[in-house]
Amino acid sequence: MLQRRLLFLLLPLSLSLPALAQTKPAAPKPAATKAAPSKSAGTKPTTKKTTASKPVPAKPLTEAQVLQQASDLMLERKYESAFKLLNQFDPRHRRPAIALKQTELALNYYLRSRELEGFGFRDLAPMERLDSLRAKYTRAAIPYPFAVEPILLNLKKRYPTNYKLDRALADYYYQVLQCECAEAEKSPKALMALISRYYTTAHKHGLGDFLSYYAMGYVRMSQGRFAESVPLFKRSIALRSTYPLAHFNLAYSYNELKKLPEAREEVLTAAKLFADENSPLKDDAEFMVQDIDRRLGAVTVPNKSEVKQ
Repeated sequence: MLQRRLLFLLLPLSLSLPALAQTKPAAPKPAATKAAPSKSAGTKPTTKKTTASKPVPAKPLTEAQVLQQASDLMLERKYESAFKLLNQFDPRHRRPAIALKQTELALNYYLRSRELEGFGFRDLAPMERLDSLRAKYTRAAIPYPFAVEPILLNLKKRYPTNYKLDRALADYYYQVLQCECAEAEKSPKALMALISRYYTTAHKHGLGDFLSYYAMGYVRMSQGRFAESVPLFKRSIALRSTYPLAHFNLAYSYNELKKLPEAREEVLTAAKLFADENSPLKDDAEFMVQDIDRRLGAVTVPNKSEVKQ
């Protein structure tokens, strides 16, 4: 946070020099010289007016500074403060970078949402958990309108070569597919088409990560295009080998493709990673291992040590 600086005008002080002691008698003044007129007793001494120093207005923050401050607030889990800062800087949502940061907050760090068009946020205390607060404050206020889809689509029309907007739109539609909390008029088929369209564009321009490749793999798997999902899940794993859902769904696709040894290897990895996270999905992974072993003709159920640490 930039500090305001006050600039004060330093006025010179008039200092009276002490009268010098006379060591010699004063010389007589010339006759022609007139004595200086004396001031009348009623005359007031003149004084200089001093103007009060005024603070210099602080320079407005740049976009880069606002984004950095918002990121810092998010690291401190001050989500409402971050959103308010961004909203005050760009209330009409005309700046892509600001809107993208707001979208990140809206999709991931809201306390409560109304169809992903209005949001409530909260600055979290050190021991507070967002998921617990969402369950607790089911009627929390929703004071911040931010209609994600129209805002991003309008910006995409104005900035067609800003492919970060494509990535954000894909993230949005994928979240809608998962939560079924918005876009009621769009069918799952329509949502998956939008997800594929925008992620494909984002990936072509180097804006993919383990989550976006996983989401694309999930869409292909959901469409029954299991062979196409495999390289997408593999790419996700290459970018983040400890992401258990990528291993789990890759195992599912292998299972559907009748590649049982490959499926078994991936689901064992998923089970171990789920166990590390204490995730309830560990039980689903263990069940899949047992099912695959039965299909492979295994005589005994796999040793629990294979799927637990």
